[in-house]
Amino acid sequence: MIRGEKTKISGASLIEATVAAFVSALFLGSLFTLNVTGMKTIRTAREATSASQVLQQRIESLRIANWQQATNADWLKNNLLNTDAAGANGLNLLTETLTLVPYGSATVGNIEVVRAGGTTQIVSRNSSLLSESAVKVIWKVGYSGGINSTATTRQAVAILAKGGVAKW
Repeated sequence: MIRGEKTKISGASLIEATVAAFVSALFLGSLFTLNVTGMKTIRTAREATSASQVLQQRIESLRIANWQQATNADWLKNNLLNTDAAGANGLNLLTETLTLVPYGSATVGNIEVVRAGGTTQIVSRNSSLLSESAVKVIWKVGYSGGINSTATTRQAVAILAKGGVAKW
């Protein structure tokens, strides 16, 4: 029997194996961090979309109301802000603030209605808005969200004219 040359079998040293394990752990850790950050960003975008949807629905429902309804604080409280808007269930600690301000006149005072925690209250009234030709509508939506669950506010501003835009 003829024996061949002895082949050397070499393996990885302990230091090499430790470095390889450290590099793998570093890669997996950064991958998990990237995944968590991506999920938080997606959640923030979803919350912003929900808030925009709430604002759009509320402004449209106010636009459909007639002038006597739109300038009456009690009607706004009882008919417009009496329920949650569709899509609002994804927003934590939702607060809606509707402010109607006289537009293009010297009249002082506004209407402000706030909905927070499922209850609606009238903060200020101004019955003289009924005689105005236009009002500025400021609708704010506040919620707790974002990457660090911070307080976030979005708002929509519109001009609502008596008799519609075509008659103004």
